[in-house]
Amino acid sequence: MKIAAIKGKIGIWNYYVTAMRFEDIVKHVDPITEEISNNKTFSNMLQRAITDNVDEIKEYLIHQPERFFNALVLAVYDGKPEWYELEVEIEDFRTYAVGVLELSGDEVIFPVDGQHRVEGIRKALQENPELQNEKVPVIMIGHENTLEGKQRTRRLFSTLNRRARKVNDNELIALDEDDVVAVATRDIIEHNPLFADDRIVNVGNKNIPSSNHWAFTSIIELYECNKILFDYLTTKKGLKAKEKKQMLLYRPDGQTTSKYVKEINEFWQVMQEEIPSLSEYVMSSKERAQSLGNRTEKGGNLLFRPIALTQYINALCFYLKNTDSDLRTAVKCFNKIPLNIHEKPWLNILWTQDNKINGRVRKKEVMNMMLLFVDSAVLKDKDIESVLTYWATSNGKACITIEEIMAYSR
Repeated sequence: MKIAAIKGKIGIWNYYVTAMRFEDIVKHVDPITEEISNNKTFSNMLQRAITDNVDEIKEYLIHQPERFFNALVLAVYDGKPEWYELEVEIEDFRTYAVGVLELSGDEVIFPVDGQHRVEGIRKALQENPELQNEKVPVIMIGHENTLEGKQRTRRLFSTLNRRARKVNDNELIALDEDDVVAVATRDIIEHNPLFADDRIVNVGNKNIPSSNHWAFTSIIELYECNKILFDYLTTKKGLKAKEKKQMLLYRPDGQTTSKYVKEINEFWQVMQEEIPSLSEYVMSSKERAQSLGNRTEKGGNLLFRPIALTQYINALCFYLKNTDSDLRTAVKCFNKIPLNIHEKPWLNILWTQDNKINGRVRKKEVMNMMLLFVDSAVLKDKDIESVLTYWATSNGKACITIEEIMAYSR
């Protein structure tokens, strides 16, 4: 097999940059084997690590017309690889780094970085042989099947697989053009006044410091809420779990995408119109926001705390699924929920006596407590009993009645 390549060197490694057809990857590249180790244990561990991610790669190759991979790093040893360099001269530029790499076919080739992609290509070709002539970028390095050589290759394997920085969730949301919820999240941030003018925080986690009196929520929390709304909307339309998953991996057509973006945006639009504290917040300046007390060191509005906002959206969707209410009427009903996180019924549930978010909160009970204030008829008796027991235990009481909790209603 002859392949055009560029030769280079970094550190101790001579390498060749080329491209290989999917068919040749399947034919010539072996799985991680004991060749990289001194026994079978390490090889078996690596092979067991080839997980469901392979199936996702296969689906990506088959269904995504804009598919692309970063380069595989393949280690080569044995056989008789030959490098034929070519002199390239253009005006005053001359190089010998370009040439042809010839492999005899007796070489052992295995992935140092890209074992999941190799297996994904293998599976994709089994289902769709028409992909055989597509090419993936490849970096080839020399491997020596000695104790020292195995140590070098293991170190490289570790460097490539452990030290590469994982893309943060907020960066994925900001960039993903296939996930319909990510697309909707970006559109809402750009066009909905509830998230305009730095009201959304772009950080790598959900949490926002209590000292930030202006922001409503974080981009990751908004995405999580939108995902709940998306699940409700797609369930309402009769979509199955597999179909929903596909829409998060492969962007649907423009009309379908626009429809979900519009519907998710309408949720937030209705909320800011019908929830008085959000209406006031949207109309306020940064200077006035601090006086509203939506997020302070001593508590504030539970909608401005990610853990509570998630359960609020969960409760709202649950209510819509189990009643004949329309969205606007439902949100108006949800105004019965008390919103001061630092006061009962939320003190000792969502908020601690030490002025902190309760890190051990039981999320389902929080959602059901919200529903209890709206309409206890949508809850099963066992769920109501669980809420009452949870509240009583958290507040050091033997028991409490629905009427006693409802006394904290707004």
